[in-house]
Amino acid sequence: MIVIELNLIKCYNNLYEGKIMKYETKMEIDLKKLKFNTTLLCESYNDYKYKIANLKDNAYGMGLKIVNTLVDNGINYILVGSIKDALEIRKYNNDISILVSYYVTEEQVYDAINNNLTLTVANLKYLENINNLKIRDKLKVQILIDNGSNKMGFNNNLELQEAILLIESNKNLELEGIYTDLTTIGVEDEYYYNQINTFYQIVSNYLDSDIMIHLNEPIMYHKKLSYVNGIRFDLSLIGIEENINDDWFTNLRIKNVEKRYGDLEFPNIDLQLIFNVTSEVMNIGRVSKGDLIGRYFIAKEDMYIAIIPIGHKDGFTKAIEYVGINNYKRNILADDIDHLIVEADEMVKEKDKVYIINEERGIYDFLSLLKTNRYYLMSILNRNLKRVYINTEISKGSYL
Repeated sequence: MIVIELNLIKCYNNLYEGKIMKYETKMEIDLKKLKFNTTLLCESYNDYKYKIANLKDNAYGMGLKIVNTLVDNGINYILVGSIKDALEIRKYNNDISILVSYYVTEEQVYDAINNNLTLTVANLKYLENINNLKIRDKLKVQILIDNGSNKMGFNNNLELQEAILLIESNKNLELEGIYTDLTTIGVEDEYYYNQINTFYQIVSNYLDSDIMIHLNEPIMYHKKLSYVNGIRFDLSLIGIEENINDDWFTNLRIKNVEKRYGDLEFPNIDLQLIFNVTSEVMNIGRVSKGDLIGRYFIAKEDMYIAIIPIGHKDGFTKAIEYVGINNYKRNILADDIDHLIVEADEMVKEKDKVYIINEERGIYDFLSLLKTNRYYLMSILNRNLKRVYINTEISKGSYL
C-alpha cells in the first residue's frame, strides 16, 4: 500500500519546470460592498446621533485600513479593543473619535492624550490610578457599566456616582460617555430586557447629561430606547448578522417574548458579505483503492486528489465538508495544519482557483458545520490569511 506523506510539504512553493511557483490563499475584501453595508446601516439607524463601528480584533480580520471607507459613509465614531489598534488607525485617519475598550498602562495614558483617544474606565480603582497621574492635558474617558452579565464595569449607583464626582473634580478629565455591552439579542429569551433594565437603573441619574449613551448590536432588534443616542455595529458591517433559526420551536419562543414585551423589530435590511476566501490547487495526484490519504482517510476506489494550501492554522478543517473548483463541489477527504486534501478528477489542474467562502455558499453554513459562532469564526480567520482589498477606488481615503 502506498502511503502519501503530505506532511513533507512544508511550504506553498513547488518546483515546476525549473521555476518556483507560488500558491496563494487569500481573503479578498470588497470595499464597494463595505460601503453598501455601512451606508445602509447608518441610514436605517439614522435616529442615533452616534453611529459607531466596533473594530475589535483588527476589525474582525478585515484590517484597520477599512476605517476611511466606514467614515466616508456614515460612521462617526470608532471603538477598538487595544490602544495598539487605536494608534494603528491614527496612521490612516487623524480625526475620527476612537474609544479604547481595554485597559491601558500608565505610559499608554499619555499616548491616549497625545493621539486624542478616549479611554474606558471599568472600575473605581482604575480611575483613581489615572487621577493620581496628575496629567496636565485633557483626557476623555467613558464609563463601562456591568448590566448583570457579570463581565466588567460598574454595577451599582454609588460607585458610579463616586466615579463621576472624581472625574468632575479633575479639570483635565472629561466624561465623554457611558456604555454597556449587551450579551443577548433578547429575541428568544428575556435576558436582553433584564440587562437593559439593570443598565437604566444604574445610570438613570445621568441620562439628562449631554454625553454619549451607547449600546451594541442587540438594540437593532428592538424599539429605540429614548435615552440611548449611540448604536455600535460590529459584524453587521461585514455582512454577518445574528443568525436566528426559522423553526417552529424558535418561533414559539419569539412569540412568547413578544407577548410579554411587545413586538420585536427585526432589521429590514439586506446586507452583503464583504469578503471571500479563495485558494489554488497546489498539487494533483492519483491514488489507488486502499491507499492512505493524509492521516486517516482510506481511498475506497482509484481516484484523483488535489492538495489545497489552507488548513487548521487558517481556521479550516474537513468539517466544512467541501470546496468549489471549476463550478463543482469537491469533497474534503482529509485535513492538516496547513492543507486540505480534496476529491478531484482529470479536469482539475494545478493552479485552478478554489472557492472556500463566498456569497454563494454563505457564512451561516460555515457556522453550522464548524459548530461555532460568528465572532469566533472571524477571530480564527483573522490570524494568517493574506488580505487583498478590491474596489478600493470607492474610498475617499488614500491609504489603500
